Amino acid sequence: MTGLLSKIGRHMLSLTTMVLYERSIEDVASLVIGSAEGLVCRELSARDRATLERLLAVQRMRETTFQPTFGIEDVDERLQSGERCFVCEDGDSIAGYIWFTTKGKYIREIDATVQLKEGDVYAYNAYVDQEYRGRNITPSILVAASRAFLAGGFRRLFLVTMSWNENTHRTLRKADFLRVGNLRAGYFATLRFAANTCGDVTVSPNAGTFEFYGKLFRKIAAALSTSTAHGRMV
Repeated sequence: MTGLLSKIGRHMLSLTTMVLYERSIEDVASLVIGSAEGLVCRELSARDRATLERLLAVQRMRETTFQPTFGIEDVDERLQSGERCFVCEDGDSIAGYIWFTTKGKYIREIDATVQLKEGDVYAYNAYVDQEYRGRNITPSILVAASRAFLAGGFRRLFLVTMSWNENTHRTLRKADFLRVGNLRAGYFATLRFAANTCGDVTVSPNAGTFEFYGKLFRKIAAALSTSTAHGRMV
């Protein structure tokens, strides 16, 4: 009952706010980041599959808020579609990873898709193992990736993070990323709304204003269909 009330409440009134940051890829590539000795940041390779899978398992076990949003079965699909992943390696372990794409990308938290222009790169799904935090893993990966993308002619790097994630905000500010604006989405009296204050960055909502009623109609139709089918069987 509590779960049902929570779902109903979410559709009555809710708000999710994400913050978008950007910086020139050339500027990021030129950063000199001091990281711990022995750590190497590089692009994910085929031989890293099992090592990444171990980190994902640790992430699922240790984290509550930062659960992985993909599994190892998704890695091959992402890579085949042209996405790239850069990792921080510590011997035979992966300390952290960040995914990058040069195409439009769905943002699950606000149910919307960010549209990229030619020369843009979008970074997402960043994670650093708890044991390695405070050792400049995230900025080191961003620098390594930016150097690779700069060689390919890309010019601008985007990232989004939850408004409450102060650790990530602090990391991006230290690396001189510019806070471009906010992406907001939620419900007011069952009506879906979205707002984008990020200037020339296009973010397209995946859900319409009346999404709640569409879901409700589909559930009712499915229930009636099941009931009718059961009646015919009897």
